Amino acid sequence: ALESDICSEMLPDWIDLIFGRKQQGKAAIEAQNVYFYLTYYGSVDVANIEDEGLRQATELQIAHFGQCPMQLFYRRHAKKQARDGHRRRQTLSDLYDMKMAPLSSQRSLDKVALERTDKEDHTTGRLLPFMDAPLSYWVHLGAPPPGPHAPLISIRLALSDRCLAVDSKGIFHFFRWAWKPEFEEDELSESDSDTNSHETEDAPEKEDIFSDKGCFVAQRELFSFRNIPRLPYASVASEDTRHATVGVSKTLFANKSLLLVVSDGDGKGALAMQLVDPIKGEIRGEVIVPSIHADCVTSIDMDPIGTASGQGGVGGELVIVGSADGSVTLWRFISSHYWPLRPRLRMMGHGGASIFGVAVSSALGVCASVSSKLCCLFDVGNGAMIRNFTPPTGTGSIHIDTDAKPENVIVETTFADTSAVCLSVLGFVIAVSSTKLILGEDVLKEVLSLELYTVEGRHVGSHPLEPQRGVPKKMFPTVDGRAVFVCAGGGVSVHLVSSIRPLATVDRWRLSEDTGNDASTEQVIYDLDFGPTVARPVVAAAGCTAGTLRLHALQGISRWSQEHQRNTVSSAVGSVLALPAQTVKNALGGVSSFGSNFFGSAKEISKEAFTVVKEREGGFFFRKRRGRE
Repeated sequence: ALESDICSEMLPDWIDLIFGRKQQGKAAIEAQNVYFYLTYYGSVDVANIEDEGLRQATELQIAHFGQCPMQLFYRRHAKKQARDGHRRRQTLSDLYDMKMAPLSSQRSLDKVALERTDKEDHTTGRLLPFMDAPLSYWVHLGAPPPGPHAPLISIRLALSDRCLAVDSKGIFHFFRWAWKPEFEEDELSESDSDTNSHETEDAPEKEDIFSDKGCFVAQRELFSFRNIPRLPYASVASEDTRHATVGVSKTLFANKSLLLVVSDGDGKGALAMQLVDPIKGEIRGEVIVPSIHADCVTSIDMDPIGTASGQGGVGGELVIVGSADGSVTLWRFISSHYWPLRPRLRMMGHGGASIFGVAVSSALGVCASVSSKLCCLFDVGNGAMIRNFTPPTGTGSIHIDTDAKPENVIVETTFADTSAVCLSVLGFVIAVSSTKLILGEDVLKEVLSLELYTVEGRHVGSHPLEPQRGVPKKMFPTVDGRAVFVCAGGGVSVHLVSSIRPLATVDRWRLSEDTGNDASTEQVIYDLDFGPTVARPVVAAAGCTAGTLRLHALQGISRWSQEHQRNTVSSAVGSVLALPAQTVKNALGGVSSFGSNFFGSAKEISKEAFTVVKEREGGFFFRKRRGRE
C-alpha cells in the first residue's frame, strides 16, 4: 500500500507535517499544524521543575495528550520520482506494466494477434515492445563469408557500446553498436528543458513506447590478432553434439574494463577463468583450475553482487557450476581481490545423476540445481539443502490426451535436459519439464512445458510450449522478478511470474514473422541480454544461429544515446586538453618534479649570470669603481 501512487504522492507532505519543516515555525502556522507548547519535543525540561504539583501536572498532560516527535528535517522532503519520469530507473517490467498484469483481465496473446491482423485495429489496445516494434527498431548482423558458422550461445552487453559473444566452438566474437537518434527542433528544446529544470509534480502523461526515432549503427569488430581469442577447451568432435559450457559476468573487473569468462577447462572436471577485454578483443588473463569435478562441466550460471547488481558493497559475481558427476560448486569472485582457486561450497543431493541446469540468486541467497528427477535448493551461505522436489505428475494428462493413448503406453514426466532454469527474486523457481508417451523403447510423443514452483517446493502452474519451438536454450528473469524471458526456437517469449496468472504469455519476439518459411524455422535464439546496464536497459541483444547477432531497441534509447554522447564529448575534450600537460610531464619527468626541475635550472642560470656580470662590472651593485686619473 505504501508503494501505491496515492501514498507516494502524499507521503512527503505527511513527513513535512510530522518530522519536517512544517512541524514548527511559520510553515507550521500556515499549514495549521500548531499544538500546545508542552507537546513539542524539548520545549520544557520536566526534571528542572521544582514545584512538585506543577511537575506532575505537566507529566500528566504530556502523557494524556501526547508529544510531538523530534524535528528531523528542515527542508521540504523530496518526492518520489514519477513512474514515467526520465530520471527514474526504468525496468523491463515497466514496459509491460507487470504490477497490474496479474489483476487485469488481459486477453491471451493469440487472440490479440488475431485481432491485430487488420491495420485499422493495430493501433487499438496496448502496444507490446517486441511484437509491435517497427522495422527501424532492430538490426540483424550476419557472419562474414565463408560459412558455415557456429551459433552464438552466450551474449553479454558491456560498457556503453560493446557486445561480447561466444559461439558453440568456444571462439569469441566482438561487436560495437550505437543508436543514431533523429530529433526534431521542438524535441531537442524540450529535452534540454527537461534536463535543466526540475520535474513537475503533476502526473506525467502516458508515453508512446515507440516514440524513439532513429536507427542502429553496428558492426562486427575484426581485430588483427596473432592467435584467435577462444576458450581453453571446446568440444570439436563430430560425434559430440554438446556445445561449449560458458558463462560471462555482468560485473567489470580490473578497473571496470574486463569481463570475467568462466568455462569448462578440459572436459574432465577442470574450470577455466579468463579476463577478456571487449574493446581491444584480447584475453588479458587465463587460469585453469584442474580436478574441480570428477566429470565434465554441464552448466554455469552467474549472478552479480554488490554494485553490479544495483546494490551497495564491493562488486563481484556469484558463480554456480554443475557437473555430470552430480555435484555443484559455488564460487565467489570479488572485483578487487585475487581469483579463488578452490570453490567456496560443494553441494550434492542428486544421487550421482547428471546436472542439467543450475541457477543462483544473490538477492534470495539461494541456488538451485536440476537433474532428471530432482530439483534441489541450497543455501549459498553454508551450502545446506533447503528442500528438493520432483517434476509435476499431474500435468501429463493436461498436456497429452491420455484417454486416447494406446494400451501398454507409459506416461513419464521428467525435467528436460536443458540448462534453462532460473530463480525469481519474488521466491519462485522456473524449470522445464518433459512429458513423454513411451511404448516399449520408442517415444510416441513428447510435450515440453514451463513449470512454476515456489521456493517452498509447491507447484503453482504450468505452461505448455509449442512443438516447433523445441527445447528452451536459455531462461532468465527480470530484475524485479515479475517476468521471465524464455529463449526457444526462433524467438523469445515473455511470461508472467505470478501465482494468480502463472506463466501467462505477455509478449513474443520472433526472428521472422513468416512461420512457414523453412529458413526461418532453422533460426534459433540461444541467449539474450539487456543493457547497457542493469539499471537502464535500452537495448536487447540476441545470439542466434550461424553466428548472427540481433539488436533490438527499447524505450528511452534516444535519450540515453544523447546523454551518452554528451559524456563522450566531455571526456574527449578533457583528453585533448590533457595532451599539453602530458607532453610537459614526459619532458620533465612528472608533475611532482616539475617545479623542482624548473626552479633548479633557473637557479643555476642565475648564479652563472650573476658571476659574469660581477666580474665585468666590479662591485656588488654592478657599478665599476673607477679610480682618479
